[in-house]
Amino acid sequence: MSYSHLRCAVAALLFLLLVVAALPAAAEDRQQSLSEQKTQAQQEYENAQKELSEIQEQQAETESQIGQLEGQAATVAAQLQNVYASLQEAERELLTRQAEANQAAEALVQKQAEYNDCLGRSKEQMRAMQMLEGDGAIGLLAQAKSLYQLLTFSEVLQQIVSKNNEVLTDLRVQAQALEEARQQAEAAAQEAESAKLALDAQQNQLDSMQDALETALQQANETWSAQESAEQAQAVMTEAARKAYEEATAALDAYVRAQSDRYTTDDLILTSLDFRCPLDSYSMITTQFGEADPWGIPHRGTDFAAPNGTPIYAIADGIISAAGPVNSYGNCVQVSHGTAGDGSRYDSLYAHMSRIAVSQGQAVHKGDVIGYVGNTGNVFGANGGYHLHLELRVNGSRVNPLAYVPQ
Repeated sequence: MSYSHLRCAVAALLFLLLVVAALPAAAEDRQQSLSEQKTQAQQEYENAQKELSEIQEQQAETESQIGQLEGQAATVAAQLQNVYASLQEAERELLTRQAEANQAAEALVQKQAEYNDCLGRSKEQMRAMQMLEGDGAIGLLAQAKSLYQLLTFSEVLQQIVSKNNEVLTDLRVQAQALEEARQQAEAAAQEAESAKLALDAQQNQLDSMQDALETALQQANETWSAQESAEQAQAVMTEAARKAYEEATAALDAYVRAQSDRYTTDDLILTSLDFRCPLDSYSMITTQFGEADPWGIPHRGTDFAAPNGTPIYAIADGIISAAGPVNSYGNCVQVSHGTAGDGSRYDSLYAHMSRIAVSQGQAVHKGDVIGYVGNTGNVFGANGGYHLHLELRVNGSRVNPLAYVPQ
């Protein structure tokens, strides 16, 4: 081989070495970029969802206020209706009492006139009897037609006086009774007037309350309408953020699948579907596959709650096709298990690790420790939310891990 050929061969070999060395770096850069995009999209979606929830809470509170105001307005309207009825009855009562008072006053005036007339006649009779002197008395006696009339003349005069006094006394008694009746009628009329005034005041108060409630209800309805418009606008923004998040997630999933394609070679064979549980022990399964997460998105795997630092084992033989921090997944490992006898390709993913114990491209066996339980990434729950998030893909599509992995 000539020197020039040797130089060319060395240069080609160096180029190949550079390309091979650059592949993992490029893959890592791609993973980091996709992770950052997903993290940003997820944060925007969470912020939009939070703002939408706050608007919905405010709208629910406004709806509650509207319901309360409508209830108060209905109560005031019923009270006003009762006051209207009572006021009409009070007005009728007042008119009746005023008529009775007027009738009593008129009867008293008539009785007083009757008494005055009788008193006047009595006085005239007394003056006439006082004038019966001399010839006058003799003239009257001369008109007597019998001895009885002569003897009873004085008695007749006394009877006239007594009768007049009796009539006057009776008239005074009647006038006094009429005066008492008039006073009682006027008192009843005053009570009716006071009752009507009290009802008028109550009506005015209720009218003011009704006006205030109508104003408050109108303002509440206007607020609710504004909140509804804001909710609709925010829902559009939230939906756009959700789509962006799902697109970022899809891009990251595409990367994970690409990594699986890269490491799932023809000679990577899964000899058995006898998977093992990824944990030797755990307290409980906190989230099932397909359950809605806090943002309403179906859960992509199964969560096993376990103490921090609990060892995580590979569920089957395979190649580590991804290992590193993946935004919401935190420290994450993917194991590509290869193609099984059923012709399907299997990959398992383990997320939220406190620490990763393997590296990309490393071969692992069923039961090898690949990491430890933690709470990196987005986690929820008490006691720090320590758990293992396990996903299983068959031909690139997520399936329920518990359909294959024993609990």
